[in-house]
Amino acid sequence: MALHKHGRFYWLDVWVEKKRYRRSLKTDNYFEALDQAKRVLGKLKAAARKDDILFSEFCRRYLDYAWSTKPASAIMEAQRLPKIQAFFEASGITLLSEVTPYHIEQLRAWLKERKDDPVKEGKKRKPDRSKATLNRYLQLLRGMFYRAMDWGLYPGPNPLRKVKFFRESSPVKPLSEAELEKVLEAARAISDKPASPLQKAFYDLVQFALNTGLRKAELLGLRWHDIKDGEIVVRGKGDKIREVPLNQAAQAVLARQARRSEFVFYIPNRDRPGLFRRTTALISKRAGVPFHFHLLRHFFATALLEKGADLVTVSELLGHSSSMTSLLYTHTDPDRKRRAVELMDRTGGPIVGRLTQKTRRD
Repeated sequence: MALHKHGRFYWLDVWVEKKRYRRSLKTDNYFEALDQAKRVLGKLKAAARKDDILFSEFCRRYLDYAWSTKPASAIMEAQRLPKIQAFFEASGITLLSEVTPYHIEQLRAWLKERKDDPVKEGKKRKPDRSKATLNRYLQLLRGMFYRAMDWGLYPGPNPLRKVKFFRESSPVKPLSEAELEKVLEAARAISDKPASPLQKAFYDLVQFALNTGLRKAELLGLRWHDIKDGEIVVRGKGDKIREVPLNQAAQAVLARQARRSEFVFYIPNRDRPGLFRRTTALISKRAGVPFHFHLLRHFFATALLEKGADLVTVSELLGHSSSMTSLLYTHTDPDRKRRAVELMDRTGGPIVGRLTQKTRRD
């Protein structure tokens, strides 16, 4: 692709599919001409290959699909997708078919170093994105390519198949009962003197998540018409629908909410990226407990299992497609491990002893 100035305006001179194109970009500003040239080149490529689609157009179609079929997941996807688009546009990739495993590896490095978020003067550079966060970006892109294949927009194979994801091995430390009390106390104090509509609702959000196991996006997307006969109908990940009964604590939270919009929890800027980050950091500081919102879902699952709920029921309440996924939310502390071993010693000790003696005689 070549840009040159002819007369007053810049012109694009490019070869596409063995055919030369020359187009006036109708601007005398180089940077405007460069942006315009990328758009024109994309259209020329798409016209030359009628079975292809612009990456930007596919992103628009995918988000339309996501908002209509899985709004809970679409909130986060709508935040991440513009960053992916920005990288591909800066790399001169305009068509969906032009994306390769090499480009995706470059994208991951670009995201890791936060090239999408330049350091402002006088500010410190933010730390690299975590392996888990980078995996979420790649999972979004992988799902998009599979969707494009289903729609007949991409012949395959999926370029993400050749990209290795990071291993996420760090275990999540669950909240203890004492830590949870500190978190609840800090959340109540923040909601009593809020600095935003989110903070005003935050204690109720914490209580509701603690008693229903809902994800953050599911809470933000909860509407009044989703509440029926003492249950809430939740549209979760992967467009899965589930019903979650409401206990008295959850019903009390709902009773405190004013019907100011179609959403149960009134948060005007609910689509803002990193919406909960500042408030959860404030709770961590006040409570002296490492806290993030998803720990409430962990506590909900672990508490139910400890109180005798079976794994299948807990899995259904959480919206997991497999009960094995729910095992990730189960935790045991050192005291419970010790009691379990002592239980074996009391009930199985003599049997173990007889087996040991028999083994020695044999």
